[in-house]
Amino acid sequence: MKRYITDASFLISAIRNCDSNHQSCFQFFRENEQSKWVVPTIAYFEYQAAQSRLEKEGKKAYRELYIPNLEVYEISHSLIKAVAELDLANVFTDLRGADLIYACISKVERIPLVSCDTHFKKYSGAIELINPIEK
Repeated sequence: MKRYITDASFLISAIRNCDSNHQSCFQFFRENEQSKWVVPTIAYFEYQAAQSRLEKEGKKAYRELYIPNLEVYEISHSLIKAVAELDLANVFTDLRGADLIYACISKVERIPLVSCDTHFKKYSGAIELINPIEK
């Protein structure tokens, strides 16, 4: 089964039908629905934070994440060890926070990263990157 790691930008766009990138992201999701969707725990919290901002603005939030074939990815000591061994902090030098985590998981696990964020493009030689907006 094909595996994809997702970041919060993809999750938000795929789920929110009023998002400007919804059509492209939702279509990519539907075309790959039978795949395993790897969602790091941090992406869940980023997604919830985005929903809170929408509620604060008086917009409808979509709190529930229903993703078939979901694989929750825990950030563990073994990931940290692998990242250190591969010296990934010095590979992904322009990424910070959750984006660094997404790229590291993609590299360590050898699975494509699906994201709408263009700043990952710089690292397309180090990880397999899929931006549904550019497809």
